Amino acid sequence: MSRVSGGIMSQAGDKVKAEAQCVRIRRDGSLLAIRCGQQAADVLSRLLTYGRVKFLRGYQKRLAGVDRFVESVKCFERWTDKTHGVLPETILTAAGYLELIEAELGKQGFVVSVKDVTPRRPVFVPHWEALKNVEFRWKQREVLESMLLHDYGRYDCPVGWGKSLLIRCFCQLLPKARIDVTTHSVDVIRQIYEDLAGVLPDVGIFGGGKRDTGHRVMCYSGKSLHHSDAQADVLIVDECHEMATDDYLGRIARYRYARRYGFSATHDMRVDQADFELLGVFGPVRLSVPYHEAVRHDCVVPIHVWWRKVEMPINPCAGITDDTARARRGLWRNETRNRIIAQAAREFDEDEQVLIVVSTVEHAMHLKKLLPEFTLCYGEGSLSPDERRRYIREGCIAEDEPVMTAQRRYELKQAFSDGRLKKVIATGVWNRGVDFRALQVLIRADGQCTGIADMQIPGRVSRKSDETGKQFSVVVDFVDKFDQFFHRKAMARRRHYVQAGWKQIGWG
Repeated sequence: MSRVSGGIMSQAGDKVKAEAQCVRIRRDGSLLAIRCGQQAADVLSRLLTYGRVKFLRGYQKRLAGVDRFVESVKCFERWTDKTHGVLPETILTAAGYLELIEAELGKQGFVVSVKDVTPRRPVFVPHWEALKNVEFRWKQREVLESMLLHDYGRYDCPVGWGKSLLIRCFCQLLPKARIDVTTHSVDVIRQIYEDLAGVLPDVGIFGGGKRDTGHRVMCYSGKSLHHSDAQADVLIVDECHEMATDDYLGRIARYRYARRYGFSATHDMRVDQADFELLGVFGPVRLSVPYHEAVRHDCVVPIHVWWRKVEMPINPCAGITDDTARARRGLWRNETRNRIIAQAAREFDEDEQVLIVVSTVEHAMHLKKLLPEFTLCYGEGSLSPDERRRYIREGCIAEDEPVMTAQRRYELKQAFSDGRLKKVIATGVWNRGVDFRALQVLIRADGQCTGIADMQIPGRVSRKSDETGKQFSVVVDFVDKFDQFFHRKAMARRRHYVQAGWKQIGWG
């Protein structure tokens, strides 16, 4: 081989090597098309794959011998076009991963270029004069500025800090933008609609039996989101951690060219690890407001956790492995535990609002038997006529106990919100999206334990109240020492409370 031909071959090799180190990213709305060599494609394949935890129940659990397994989920599509010879590979993925991809490829030594061809409408010029009379709490204006700066973003805000105000202010800032707002809960979206409709002139709602469409700002319940034309300029999702299901992700994917923002107090805490898909949909967490900092800046009130011990000479759950049967014997129908809960509920004055949180109607009924002065609140349709008759026979409720309907549940929420109703036993229907500013005492009878539940449920008492002037709020929880399974759950809740910075009294 001559020196000339050798030099040409060397230059060609250098060019191929340099080309292999180049990664070209084309963004078109919510999609990224990434052209790269095989080495970069392998890096991206690993980066965009996560393990989703699948949980088994009942027969499937007994058959498999385990209660969970990990399923590998690929958040991308990959192919190589070889019809005209070997060409660079192409990776298709969600635009929310862009910053993660750039950071990882840069760390691996690749040269990354990004071309954004997303169509832009001239509706994102902010009108700050519309908010001249708004008194922002700590970090609220910074969140609005961040939303204006970024197409995508998640915002970590504690319960009671003022997400509803931010959504309203954002709609006022951009008076020409079409904005869709959604969340999983019908009750929450109805509350958001009422807050917006009280200030904005052009607001509609679709969901929970209401269909008022064709407005600049539209509120959709999560299960009604497919009725939207998905042509909005902005999609705002409250409690976005609840949207990491195939059904919801598919509905959101229709918003190809909308800016997307997600609010939650519990980002990256899902037990199935599906938060990674939310990163692709909404992008990274742009700004976080820790609870203890929100307290220090007088945005929410401090929370004190008061622990009560539940000790029994005999474990009613001994030998039970089925989750439902264990919860029924250990929690829902455990009379000793329920009497301790009832005693704790009666330690507070008659004029203090007390909310007892349970996970099932069955548990609510057995607590109602011990606390007849408390009002029941649960989802309409969750108590069959046969079950109702059985609970009447067991003495849990009287024959004249009102039947729960959507209208009654709404009226109970309004009465509790304005202070007319003081004592309530509620299932998860009030675990989110309720504005109980005067509520000072929450009793956790549910025995649940997830990072999300342990932040969201106690968050009901976090709101400040100028009327009552409450200095702190109380969460009563229970150390179930009679059973190792439930004791471990209590210890996990305690760890989550420590992470939140809440004062704890009575443990140990």
